[in-house]
Amino acid sequence: MDTTSRTRPDDRRGRPTAAAFFDVEGTLLTAPDLATATGPLGRLWHPPVLAALHGHAALGHLVVLVARAGAAELAPITRDLAPDAVLCSRPEAPMIGQGKGYAARALLRECGILAARCYAYADEAADLPLLAEVGHPVVVGDDPVLLRHARRGNWRRLPAPSAERK
Repeated sequence: MDTTSRTRPDDRRGRPTAAAFFDVEGTLLTAPDLATATGPLGRLWHPPVLAALHGHAALGHLVVLVARAGAAELAPITRDLAPDAVLCSRPEAPMIGQGKGYAARALLRECGILAARCYAYADEAADLPLLAEVGHPVVVGDDPVLLRHARRGNWRRLPAPSAERK
């Protein structure tokens, strides 16, 4: 079974009412950046996060990839996962830190989706602005700053990628 391709449910009518944002580097992929990602793409997925992506897609949520990388570097990933939207770096606007939060907020406003109904999956403190924009943040891994926020906010947590998959 191909675990990377997904299809949108045929019964989705109109606009989605929720969105799920997935940080790519270190969260959806086990590699911390696309430059170090080697080998078959399927071996680089972080299974719990990939399962969450498929789950959100099955519910008809808007699936959004968020990455430091540019569109050309993300092309193989977007081909495999067919997200509804991609928020990525451009030469004049790197997609890092607060930029991820701003971009997520702008997309939600454009799509008319309430942030309280949305999810974000991220693995490092620099992604806190993205996590802060949604009603259901999910910490992936064990970043101490994110874990503090997770405990205070009762956020969900997924395990870090295992060392043997990296």
